[in-house]
Amino acid sequence: MKVIENRALKDEEKMELQEIQLKEAKHIAEEADRKYEEVARKLVIVEGELERTEERAELAEAKCAELEEELKNVTNNLKSLEAQAEKVSEGVQWPL
Repeated sequence: MKVIENRALKDEEKMELQEIQLKEAKHIAEEADRKYEEVARKLVIVEGELERTEERAELAEAKCAELEEELKNVTNNLKSLEAQAEKVSEGVQWPL
């Protein structure tokens, strides 16, 4: 009888310990779920920001290409004007 009582007492202690461990495991799991949801929300926000940043980068690249083309035109015009000025200065004699 005593052996059975001791075994039952040990089993109860074991069950109490396992219940505490189960509660801790549930708490840890709930905390992990909460953190996962928080990270998932942040990921959605960051993905949206990334998409907007990529769009702005594409617009900036297009503007850069446009400005490079304009710079090329201005450079060509400047060279043309310099050539014309040189021809004019060659044709005109400056008084000394």
